[in-house]
Amino acid sequence: MTNFAQVAFRDCNWCGAQLVGMNQVWSQKQVQGASKKRSWAVYSCPNCAGVTCIELRIIQPNQASPGTFSHAVEVVEIQEIPESNRSRHQIKHLPQDVEDYFSDALRIMGAGVPDGAAVQLRRTLEAAASHHDVSERNLVQSIEKLIDKGLVTRDFGEVLQHIRKIGNMGAHATDERLGEEEVERALRFTVQVLKNLFEVPGELEELKE
Repeated sequence: MTNFAQVAFRDCNWCGAQLVGMNQVWSQKQVQGASKKRSWAVYSCPNCAGVTCIELRIIQPNQASPGTFSHAVEVVEIQEIPESNRSRHQIKHLPQDVEDYFSDALRIMGAGVPDGAAVQLRRTLEAAASHHDVSERNLVQSIEKLIDKGLVTRDFGEVLQHIRKIGNMGAHATDERLGEEEVERALRFTVQVLKNLFEVPGELEELKE
């Protein structure tokens, strides 16, 4: 959740410019369709003039009437077109520390340092396990405990072991450097694990409420 004014500060998915102040081209709350209403904002990159379209959900019901957005309106981003790497890796309901480690991994990967990203992915798993009351002496034992508690399947356990091994390789000084492809695979695995541990239960809880 953020206010509308902050939505303009983002990476450009056309030229790769990072955290630029986008120029707002157009915005409209509650665009009426045949079956639903949706809210949108359109921005252009000051570097390449590429256009990015953002779908938004308004938090305060009393500010959801049709019209342009004011800067103070609290919103949640639903999707971004064209889609960014960050959007592809977006996971709902993450605890703050897990999200911080995971965001660090994405930033480091974007900077072209796969070794460092691998270490942050391992830390992401450790933080995720601790939020499910699993804090064993080492990550191997924590993974086994997650399986024993039924929080992940045995197959997911193998995925976690892979991420752990990649993280170990990134943390130790050796002649072998991790490549982007193998760390990208570990990143995709991490996304699936976090969705399984946090996003799916969080969405189900919202459904109950």
